[in-house]
Amino acid sequence: MKMSLFQYILILLVPLLAVNLYAAVAEADWLMQATQLIFVPGLAGIYIKLKKNMGLNAMVFFIFFFLAQINGFIYNTNNLTLLSFFFYIIAYFGLSREALQNTQMESASKTILVYFFLLLAINTYLLFTHVLELKQYMSSELEFGIYIAYYGILLVMGIISLIYYLNSYSKKSIYFITVVLTFIFSDVFRDSSQFYMKDSAILITANLLWFTGLIFSLLFFLTPERKLRLLNLL
Repeated sequence: MKMSLFQYILILLVPLLAVNLYAAVAEADWLMQATQLIFVPGLAGIYIKLKKNMGLNAMVFFIFFFLAQINGFIYNTNNLTLLSFFFYIIAYFGLSREALQNTQMESASKTILVYFFLLLAINTYLLFTHVLELKQYMSSELEFGIYIAYYGILLVMGIISLIYYLNSYSKKSIYFITVVLTFIFSDVFRDSSQFYMKDSAILITANLLWFTGLIFSLLFFLTPERKLRLLNLL
């Protein structure tokens, strides 16, 4: 009997998530990282199984996201390193490129522009405040610079996701904005648990968001989209 996408995800997710949550409570970082390491190629396998014509963007995302996880596992750290940052950049490029493909420019109304810049200002302030809070826990200026650049990239992805959603309102655009938001909040909670609020509940929340983000990444790449339009904000 042919299995559905939901069944594939459940078979992969349930055991790994259970072990991951146990590892978070038991503070077994290596075990927690191992479950995340297995989950990424597992989702890539589901994508390959269900997608007849594999997209370059999806493969770039899964491959380099997996490499970032390998880097963290080898060095036994949940913190960003220069190499993991490089891998995430390429992975997020593949994710964003999928949303930006086949687009055409269109002028935005004043209401949309005000709404857009208001959301951008609020999110920029919140992320900037978070990164500044982390500075006192950083071991070097290089590490602090990596985090600034990383959250800058997430902010750019947030801008892309908002533009995409406001001009499409499609299922695929909803998946994309969900992916971006879950990754942002997952990283914020992860940093909080690692640096200044060491609490297993916060780490569990970060991990749940991380798994959710990757599942929606799979849904995003599997969902077809009509020709998109982007706002002309210039």
